[in-house]
Amino acid sequence: MAVSNRVLGAVLLTLVAMPAVTTAQTVPRPRHLGAIDACRAIAADPARLACFDREAAALLAATESGQVSVVDRADMRAARRSLFGFALPRLPFFSGDRSAEDAIDQLESTIRSVQPLENGRYRMTLTADNAVWETTEATMRLRSPRSGDKIVIKKAALGSYFLRIGGQVGIKGQRVK
Repeated sequence: MAVSNRVLGAVLLTLVAMPAVTTAQTVPRPRHLGAIDACRAIAADPARLACFDREAAALLAATESGQVSVVDRADMRAARRSLFGFALPRLPFFSGDRSAEDAIDQLESTIRSVQPLENGRYRMTLTADNAVWETTEATMRLRSPRSGDKIVIKKAALGSYFLRIGGQVGIKGQRVK
């Protein structure tokens, strides 16, 4: 009897949570795109063309004023790459784009500068996007990082990262800037 109550409770919890999940994944269409899409439904050619001209002009004005930004897939990839290492919430401008398929699990760069920290740790600025990473454990068993060293950063389990500096064994690290 207790097992069936647990199962029933889990099913009810899932059913209650499903609309919230579905709603959270739905991103509203921007007003300008909805207006352009509405123009397509106009049957009369002159009225449809006038609608397209009016709404295209409104969209261009909104992009020029900074109210709307148009981003292509290459820009999305570049944004994802520049954010590598940060734990971010689900951002609405990434929703529905297919660049998520291009998300990277590894970053290769060169160390631009190194700053020693307490307890045998280091802060390193990379040439890639001026990203700043720190080791989160002492590097006593490794050679100290130096400017010009190649670095490979890989995603690991539970949001952690491994930094392989100069081809040495990986060490845990985190992006700080």
